[in-house]
Amino acid sequence: DVKVAVGQGQDATSVRGRGFIFDPRDLSRFELTSGGGQHGMSMDNWGRKFVCSNSVPAQTLMYDDRYVARNPQLSAAAAAVNIAPGGKYTKLFRISPPEPWRVLRTRLRREGKFRGSDEGGKPFGFFTGATGITIYRGDAWPLSYRGNLLVGDVANNLVYRADLKKQGLGVVAERADQGAEFLASRDIWFRPVQFANAPDGNVYMLDMCREMIEGVAFLPPEFFKYLDAVSGNDRGRIYRIVSREAKSPPRVAPKLGDMSSAQLVPYLDHLNGWHRDVAARLLYQRQDRTVVKQLEKLVVGARTAEGRATALHVLQGVENASEEIVLKALADKSGQVRVQALRVAEKVSEDSATIRDSLAKMTSDRELEVRYQLAFSLGGLGTRASVAALAELAVANQQDPWMQMAILSSLSQGAGQAFNVLASQPSYRVTPAGRKMLVNLATQIGANGRNSEIAVVLQSLGSLRSTEKSLSEALVKALVEKQKGASRERILAAAGGKAATILAQVVSEARVTAADGKAEAAERVDAIRSLRLGRFSEQQSLFTELLKLNQPQPVQAATLEVVGGYQDPAVAKLVLDVWRGLSPQLRNRAAETVLSRPQWVGQFLDSVEAGQVARSDIDPSRIQLLKKHPEAKVAERVSKIFAGSGLSTRNVVVQKYQAALQLDGDIARGKLAFKKNCSACHRLEEVGNAIGADLKGIRQRGLAAVMLNVLDPNREVKPRYLTYIVETTEGRVLTGMIAAETANGITIRRVDGTTVAVLRVDIEDLRSTGLSFMPEGLEKQIDIQAMADLLSYLNSLE
Repeated sequence: DVKVAVGQGQDATSVRGRGFIFDPRDLSRFELTSGGGQHGMSMDNWGRKFVCSNSVPAQTLMYDDRYVARNPQLSAAAAAVNIAPGGKYTKLFRISPPEPWRVLRTRLRREGKFRGSDEGGKPFGFFTGATGITIYRGDAWPLSYRGNLLVGDVANNLVYRADLKKQGLGVVAERADQGAEFLASRDIWFRPVQFANAPDGNVYMLDMCREMIEGVAFLPPEFFKYLDAVSGNDRGRIYRIVSREAKSPPRVAPKLGDMSSAQLVPYLDHLNGWHRDVAARLLYQRQDRTVVKQLEKLVVGARTAEGRATALHVLQGVENASEEIVLKALADKSGQVRVQALRVAEKVSEDSATIRDSLAKMTSDRELEVRYQLAFSLGGLGTRASVAALAELAVANQQDPWMQMAILSSLSQGAGQAFNVLASQPSYRVTPAGRKMLVNLATQIGANGRNSEIAVVLQSLGSLRSTEKSLSEALVKALVEKQKGASRERILAAAGGKAATILAQVVSEARVTAADGKAEAAERVDAIRSLRLGRFSEQQSLFTELLKLNQPQPVQAATLEVVGGYQDPAVAKLVLDVWRGLSPQLRNRAAETVLSRPQWVGQFLDSVEAGQVARSDIDPSRIQLLKKHPEAKVAERVSKIFAGSGLSTRNVVVQKYQAALQLDGDIARGKLAFKKNCSACHRLEEVGNAIGADLKGIRQRGLAAVMLNVLDPNREVKPRYLTYIVETTEGRVLTGMIAAETANGITIRRVDGTTVAVLRVDIEDLRSTGLSFMPEGLEKQIDIQAMADLLSYLNSLE
């Protein structure tokens, strides 16, 4: 977990999975924003951000999550979206030979000094070390290169180039060089890690220049008798990349820092992005208002759209973006300039009714990107006209989920008004997008608990047609979903008790369907999930029946999911009473259910001590998590009950399984072992789920190292695979890996394979356990021969 503290005495703020921005004039001021990736972040001429990570060569950030953070009840999709069609497996055209250590490994295998096939590793031809993503914004290369995406792959000694093409509100990065790479080297020490747009309009490239780029943990320890792991740490190279068509000698970059403010302004309209950026930064730092008139002329008269937009942002930076100039920019012929004008207008609109009115009238702009930004910008106005405009955008742009998300982000206030406008349109209500928007608004309204907005939803129920019964039910369920006790009863009793009647009917019908053994399992699962709207005491006996051994597994799983949402003390007893009849997979889910409430943990441990729940039924990784329970007494008790189940036993297991490295394994049996024991979290050859680490090319680490990772996953854990403990305001304790994170919430993937989305407003505490999400104890399912088979299968993968 990465944290940032700016200024003395200030508390550190977690920036895990996020980016942050700060004011260069006052470094104590910073804000979190959308982020992601590993190494490299770049912006195009319009501020769209791009990031990359080892195996993901190109992602774009679809929104600034500071907008999303305005509405804490909004659960938004992750901002970072993969834009490389081939992703990790984009075909790369490497021209460098194998590294010497790979040749060495082959020789050692042939000599029998290291187990494995002797054909040598071939982890080439796809992304394994993408880094330094950069958008070309210069003016020295041919026009077709403007806006291209560059990303290095340090493992393949090359630089990949993609052409960015619009696709809806996003872009797609298509290979620009067919059958070859933009730049490739035969030098295996060539490691292009970063790029920079330069003053001369070209690109400078930083080459880390190292013999080995792999981490020490990913190579067999035996190799380091022959290799120097830090060879090259005293080297590095910087290249200047120029076009073949470049004129010689290169032009001399102007010394912008020595110029007056008036001399800097024309550079805001320069074709080279470096000039625009530096001139804008200097003008912002100087805060020289003597150039305001000059800037205003550039906003309307610059030859390039980029120049007009940059001048507008500089005006805002020196706090002189007037109502008149913003209105002109909002009417610019370039849609991208109008997008930038909307962002600037957010601040100016605070003191300008004219600006607020103008924004509310832009819903029919011809450019989708302008309407998208408008959906975000309207959220700061807080007027009835702006809410009406958001409703208009919702109706006119139903097909784009990003647009719908942007609209919801702006309805932290005014949700009731928007719901009323949208619910009054029968043609909108019957569309999938319309229904989804109304249900989302009802969920938000119910969670916020504002009586006036709740009344709007309840009143709408009376106007719905008899054919819209399912919508009525969905709205009531959404309205009470996050309400408990007296608050929930108040909602149900309002408006003559119509909501209560609808809800009672929903639960009654759900009970019938859930108990119907002849119904499809999917129908029964949907019905079971509706049962959570009823009281536990009224359907306890039904839950008991649904958990019996003769029920389909999806029915049992859904029942465990639903009963976990109650706080009734009888839930734990119900689950523990049927424990012996549950399959191993369902026992994991049952454990997560019972352990999610602190008041039930004691009952669970009582059952373990009494032998009702066998110690071997509990996943070793779950035991480790219990030993880190928030309550010290629980952690102490667990340590006593499960003495001998700790990390100290790992060395014994690892030593015992060394014999697997000397056995001949069967690839076919190994593939079956993978499917049975590993596919819940890993994906290979179209089998399994891509949750844990990518295993493609895992054999490059050496089979001894692979087996060590399998048997002792906590010896070295990458941060993204750590397990976290989440305590909710409702009193639940959830444990698992953070699968996704946004400004408003996180998604936890639990040990049993299920996921739970938790809004930040519902989180009481969040902390890392320091343990891997990958469970210990695989030796209980895989004996020594089966381990040899599994290793043989992993070693067979190209």
